[in-house]
Amino acid sequence: MTAEGELLGFLESERDRQVDFLQRFARIDTANPPGDTREAADLFRAFLDKEGIAHRTEAPKACNPNIIASFEGGKGPGRHLVLNGHLDVFPVGDRAAWQRDPWSGDIADGRLHGRGTVDMKCGTTALLFAFAYLHRLREELSGRVTLTVVSDEETGGKWGTAWLLENCAREVTGDCVLNSEPSGLATVRFGEKCMLWLRFTIAVKGGHSAYPHTGGSANKMAAALIQDLLAIEKMAPDEPATVRATLDQPEVRAAAEVSLGAGAAEVMRRVSVNVGTIQGGVKINMLPPECVLEVDFRLPVGISRAAVLARVAEIAQRHPGTRFEELLPGGPEANVSDPTHEMMGHLSRRAGALLASPPQPIVSLGGTDTRFWRMKGVPAFVYGCSPAGMGGVDESVSLAEFHHVMKVHALAAWDYLTRR
Repeated sequence: MTAEGELLGFLESERDRQVDFLQRFARIDTANPPGDTREAADLFRAFLDKEGIAHRTEAPKACNPNIIASFEGGKGPGRHLVLNGHLDVFPVGDRAAWQRDPWSGDIADGRLHGRGTVDMKCGTTALLFAFAYLHRLREELSGRVTLTVVSDEETGGKWGTAWLLENCAREVTGDCVLNSEPSGLATVRFGEKCMLWLRFTIAVKGGHSAYPHTGGSANKMAAALIQDLLAIEKMAPDEPATVRATLDQPEVRAAAEVSLGAGAAEVMRRVSVNVGTIQGGVKINMLPPECVLEVDFRLPVGISRAAVLARVAEIAQRHPGTRFEELLPGGPEANVSDPTHEMMGHLSRRAGALLASPPQPIVSLGGTDTRFWRMKGVPAFVYGCSPAGMGGVDESVSLAEFHHVMKVHALAAWDYLTRR
């Protein structure tokens, strides 16, 4: 049997073990906030110990441990591939709205249920097993493979991937990164939009609602401000030529809609504006003296944070009494890797061999930890299960997709580490 055949054998023969691990992981509460992932980290460390793989823990915050495991291939120097996944998940919300306990790990109709099973407990588990199987066959590989399992993705990555890249850069930077956040089997994400979060505060005199001419209403002004902010969605991006050529392809647009829903191909390439919170007013018959808005702008490739901030400043000046502040200052721009990179070819070919057609390259609507590598010039790619239901009530993941994603990542990594 060839070494690649052995790899396929591990992937197929250990399916029960793979599901058992994912089920145990799903039963651990890693909601962030509060983000305590120590029990989940213990589960991963025990697995690595059983596989005989050296690892260590970096925990800038005690309740947010990050695991680093790495090994060298037996065929000498080569490229350094990094596999990255996270332990923390969205909060549960209203438990009463769930049909099952959100930490049940129940399996029914080919799906495993629980908070975070889609985002991204299935993906992190898939990478763990792919890493372990590559380690078993390390004598056939060139270069180096590193697994990073982090704890702080859902609240920005400050104590997770961002911290590792700043404090353990030599170990975790690598030459290429694979991540298995939910992307949809029809697409591989080679880039992502960026977040720009702003808080607007509108202050006026206020007063009695029977006398609107005397003090003004901050809520009424907020309504007018919102309309002007929504106009930012019409800004035209200046996309790099390779990105534009890739995203213009009809098959790419179609795949984006399959993975992310109707309308996704258009949203992927424009600013989106979401007024997430509005707080204003004390009583129905009082003119509210203050209104506070929190607005989430998602910027596509080709529109800078500075350009949007300049437009926002112009709008704010037209609304007296309005000031704004950035909630996540210094954040990254929208970012991309080369959509023609070698790893894109490996992922597309390996996934395409298992599907009716190969996945297409797109830009992610949401953020992932891959942005931290891209901002350092390291190519990073995301391929994972369907994002449908992530963060929602009764979240669940397809076990067939779980096995598929694991196989694609293992084989794409194999290709990257064995082909000269």
